[in-house]
Amino acid sequence: MTRRTIFVISHKANMPSLAEAKKYYQELMTPAASFMHEVIICPSFVHLETAMNMSPSTVRLGAQDCSQYSNGPFTGEVTASVLADLGVKYCIVGHMERRALGDTDQIINKKVKQLLASGITPVIVVGENLAEYNNNMTRVIIERQMMDILSGVKEWDRLIFCYQPAWSIGTGHYTSGEYTDLIVDFMRKTLQKISGLPAAGNIPVLYGGGVTLSNIKEYLECPQVDGIMSGLGTIKADMVAQIVGTKFTMRGGFGQQ
Repeated sequence: MTRRTIFVISHKANMPSLAEAKKYYQELMTPAASFMHEVIICPSFVHLETAMNMSPSTVRLGAQDCSQYSNGPFTGEVTASVLADLGVKYCIVGHMERRALGDTDQIINKKVKQLLASGITPVIVVGENLAEYNNNMTRVIIERQMMDILSGVKEWDRLIFCYQPAWSIGTGHYTSGEYTDLIVDFMRKTLQKISGLPAAGNIPVLYGGGVTLSNIKEYLECPQVDGIMSGLGTIKADMVAQIVGTKFTMRGGFGQQ
């Protein structure tokens, strides 16, 4: 099975206005025509319809989060079924910035199930904090996160994972490619262990912590890493074009660029 390369672009809350969002998608149209890999752009909730209507055909629509609940009396929540109705195909869950606001692995598990039931592919983020990293607990933490998040989940072929060390978000610090590759390999083995399915080792696993234009190639050339999640500077169309257009030799022959 040939693994594909995926770029998840998250605007977070950085897009300042609807006018800027429209300008962004207009400017993205030309470079996007040459995108050779799978590109998923995740705007804020309020810009999803604009993205759906204006995104280039080579770009897929994602969301940055969703509710753990189905439709009902949950003020301020955005449910998976509403996202699906807007044309969303992917959704990030478990991002470290959402965990900092209270998301637990049990809540993320509920979100994953809501997304799968609505036909949306979850992009599931796991990773350790600085104290856990310094105490060599990364593997223990990630295995526990994955087991709790995947409890009761059966749709193994509809998942994407992302390794995101919490201590690398907005700090200017990041892991080496070598270390990242070891952790992602561990995640693949853990997926096989939890599922009991050898094929679960081919679930896409991305890296998403402190990625810049100066270090992105190091991660893309890791044999175990299937792509990148990036937020830094991605509200600029030319930055996205540079990220996706990075020249790299991937996974020892699984598709060179």
